[in-house]
Amino acid sequence: MISLAVARRYAKGLFDTAWEMNLIEKVAEELDQVVELLEQQPDLRKVLEYGGTPTKIKKEIIRKVFAESLSPVVLAFLELLIDKRRERSLYDIRASYHDLLRKHKNIVVASVKTAYPLEPQFEAKLQEVLKKATGKNIELQVSVHPELIGGLVVQLGDRVFDGSVTKRLEMMKARFMERSLGKLEVDM
Repeated sequence: MISLAVARRYAKGLFDTAWEMNLIEKVAEELDQVVELLEQQPDLRKVLEYGGTPTKIKKEIIRKVFAESLSPVVLAFLELLIDKRRERSLYDIRASYHDLLRKHKNIVVASVKTAYPLEPQFEAKLQEVLKKATGKNIELQVSVHPELIGGLVVQLGDRVFDGSVTKRLEMMKARFMERSLGKLEVDM
């Protein structure tokens, strides 16, 4: 929990700086770029996150790897993380930064679980319906879960709309069991 609070604080500081420089989108893209490279290069990530690697060496690596591709703002931010020994918080900082960006753009994330991949036109229609219902822009995060059999489950914040075949079958089973038990009691 403490690391998440730290990540939010760093993300807010970076967001405020990026806002002042009119770079909020660019900074988000560059954070994604850094995280993506670290995921592709696990050895680089280990070196940067290892507490035994001297700060000076970490900064040199960052400059050599990212000097050409990152803005001075993000490069300085990475060096700040190294100075403060917060390299491991980068992933949470990135997520918190994206949360701030979504909030700024009035975007809500809708987690959609579906039995089969959605057609692009259905995704667009679902996005439109959710936008009308919430009054906010919607970012869909779709994942496929074959166990749903059919239909879909949409989660917006703490609200869940379950229109899956699996859920309907469970409801039918519950109603059947209630009726069967009620009938048994009457027959006795």
